[in-house]
Amino acid sequence: MTDRRTGPGAEAPPRPAPAARPTAGTAAKQTGAYGMDAVTVLTGYVLLAMFIPSNLVLPGMGGVGTPANFFALLALLWYLAAWLTERITPARGTHAPRIAMVVFAAAALLAYVACAGRPALTKEMQGADRGLIALLVWTGLVVVSSAGIRGRARLEVLLRRMVICASIVALLGWYDFLTHTNIASSMHFPGLKSSAAELETMSRGGFTRPRGTTAQPLEFSGMLSMLLPFAVQQAFDPARFDRGRLRRWLPVLLIGGALPLSVSRTGIIGVGVALLAMLPAWRPQRRGYVLGTVAVGVLALGAAVPGLLSTLTGLFSSFFGNTDDSTQARTGDYAKIFDYMKDSPWIGHGMGTFIPELYFFTDNMYLLTAAEMGVFGICALLLLFLTGLHCGGAARRLAQDQPTRELAQCFVAAAAVALVSSATFDSLGFPMFAGMFFLLLGAGGNLLGSLRHPVNTSVGAAR
Repeated sequence: MTDRRTGPGAEAPPRPAPAARPTAGTAAKQTGAYGMDAVTVLTGYVLLAMFIPSNLVLPGMGGVGTPANFFALLALLWYLAAWLTERITPARGTHAPRIAMVVFAAAALLAYVACAGRPALTKEMQGADRGLIALLVWTGLVVVSSAGIRGRARLEVLLRRMVICASIVALLGWYDFLTHTNIASSMHFPGLKSSAAELETMSRGGFTRPRGTTAQPLEFSGMLSMLLPFAVQQAFDPARFDRGRLRRWLPVLLIGGALPLSVSRTGIIGVGVALLAMLPAWRPQRRGYVLGTVAVGVLALGAAVPGLLSTLTGLFSSFFGNTDDSTQARTGDYAKIFDYMKDSPWIGHGMGTFIPELYFFTDNMYLLTAAEMGVFGICALLLLFLTGLHCGGAARRLAQDQPTRELAQCFVAAAAVALVSSATFDSLGFPMFAGMFFLLLGAGGNLLGSLRHPVNTSVGAAR
């Protein structure tokens, strides 16, 4: 008979081993050959977004007409066609990002109706139309990344590709900084034209501010800050230890080193927010290791680039001391936003209608949203950021192993960076930053769904 002793002397039953992390090979066996799946489609978007300068657009479409955005619209049509033919079924448990997008879309549509119902200028109506195009692009990215990715392994493939592409953009930023040029200005593609009259090389404190292929150093630093946590997580991931230390840590060095080179408060704040968000997911020993490495890196950067650290600290001291001319000029116009909102405080005047050449630059996504989409729009924008925090946090609590907890926390860090950085520049007005944010928003929901439903797959039987 089986010994069923219980009590102090009884042996504790063996603990079940944690479920093995899926690999690309096992995922392929479970779901069949990959072919044209969501990760392949989204990789195409990432390549276009990262490597075609943000200022190059299709003629007649303005800043929203980048090739990457056009590709994202095609990706949405591809997903809808696959869904209608039952070749793809939405992944279970991934609805949170899509619900947040429905709320945001409702706010944007109400603002569009408000714009159509008032005597708007032609440029304002054109801006509102471009706003609807941007809304479709962002919706496509959230839908495909949240509901279309089939399995954890494919999600990690997409995130690795995003980190690699961001590393190359960071390397281009290094080139800009060291050569005092802007490589994006010399890049031309047939059929595309620049949406800006002239993109001048920007400098601050005697240092050239790099932007790689982004539209502006603020977008450069904000986008890299969002992706830095994923580069660190992939470097620490035990599943990648066979790839060699240099190969794992080179993206971290390129991205992390490029951020202070942008000579931007947004970049420094982004690094700080990302670091603070990642600390809870690390063991105490790793926290000390990371903080020590950051301190050594800062000292090394100060020695290699004399004057850079003093310039960066001067940015913050002038800001807190209220002696920064650019900050004073912008904040002096903030009161005008509330006067502008009086005609339509709840639903705004139309997303994309607060055009700087007609009004002024806000350099603050929350104030810009208040002007264009009203109070409802601000609530919807906050819901997007909070949804990203929720998906990452809920996934971390469900994770059964340390690498998964750290991956989930990366989505918390990315959403936190977007939440805070949006107070320092009009973040969603820049196509690369906005695209990476919405893609990560959907991907965070996909990770949460894969943990809630481990056998989750978004690929149905082919008909």
